[in-house]
Amino acid sequence: MKLTKSTWAMLSIWAFLLILNLTARCSRAFSDWYVTKIFPRFSQLWAGLTGAFPFSVGECLISLAVIVGVPALIAFPFLVGFIKNRRGLILRIYGHSIGWILTWVFTVLTLHFFILYQCTPFGEKYYPDAPQQYSEEEFRIVALHMIEEANTLADQVARDEHGFFILGDTDVQAEAKTAMRRLGEKYPQYAGYYPDAKGIFFSDVMTKQWILGIYYPFSMEANYNTNMCPVNLPNTICHEFTHLKGNIFEDEAGFLAFLACMESDNVDFRYSGYVQALEYVLNTAVGLACEEELCENLSPLLWMDMYCFVPEEYWEEHEDDIEIIPDEVVEEVADVVMDTSLKINGIEDGALSYGRMVDLLLDYYIQEKSVS
Repeated sequence: MKLTKSTWAMLSIWAFLLILNLTARCSRAFSDWYVTKIFPRFSQLWAGLTGAFPFSVGECLISLAVIVGVPALIAFPFLVGFIKNRRGLILRIYGHSIGWILTWVFTVLTLHFFILYQCTPFGEKYYPDAPQQYSEEEFRIVALHMIEEANTLADQVARDEHGFFILGDTDVQAEAKTAMRRLGEKYPQYAGYYPDAKGIFFSDVMTKQWILGIYYPFSMEANYNTNMCPVNLPNTICHEFTHLKGNIFEDEAGFLAFLACMESDNVDFRYSGYVQALEYVLNTAVGLACEEELCENLSPLLWMDMYCFVPEEYWEEHEDDIEIIPDEVVEEVADVVMDTSLKINGIEDGALSYGRMVDLLLDYYIQEKSVS
């Protein structure tokens, strides 16, 4: 069978992408070079283009795929079965269309996703002398230090009539960009242009999966769940912004978002950073001797803002929603997909790697801030 020029072009692109992925897997030096020299060019160009739109281009692409793709796939067997004299043409059209769509997907995932997973981890790069493991006493001291600082901020932020955190007179988009650029003064990878983060129209889907924010590699956008409690917003936007600069590890994104919030002069940002970081810290403390002490040192106001995903009234308002797919199934599938994606890209402990953020917090406070 003679291959068309289109097929040869696809095969050539796939061969090149496979070589890129293999090189990245075998050489951290190549991956580090790529993320500092090549990726910023893609990021700034794509983010600049999609950033011109006030809505999430990535969300529109997903919607378009569902609206056009699903009917096209459903129609395929009927077209092949009933238009027999055009069967060859139909097969070629579908085959080439699917082939080029998969080629585009593999290209974007390779350049904006897969190679990034092979870079040198942040901890190895900036805290090379840190021990493999800290003692429980060191963990306790750092955790108490963070709680003390968070308690102070909890008294300074604005609150509603029920005592819950509300954003003050803050331009969250502008302040997030300023905080990230300040972070970039110390870590150059995070300097430069940032588009506005965009709220997702179908945020209810994200809520059912317990997702605060998401990075779309196909549109180079930072997106967030509009249903979330306000205390999560500053940290979440900074978290997603780190992905636009070539960081793909979730534990590092969480840590860098914390650092960015600490770079802000805005009390809302600093408090949001502490609340998110302390949730990881307290999760790590479960079962340790210091768990009760840490919880007792949290002020009542700080406790009110901890582990707040969406406002309580959200679930009450949506309890009668019709579920085409049960929430439990959606959440479980999302967890499996994320865990599998991490493992495919070399993160052996999968979703458990999110907990490594605490290791970076300990590195930061003990190695850099000398808290002990």
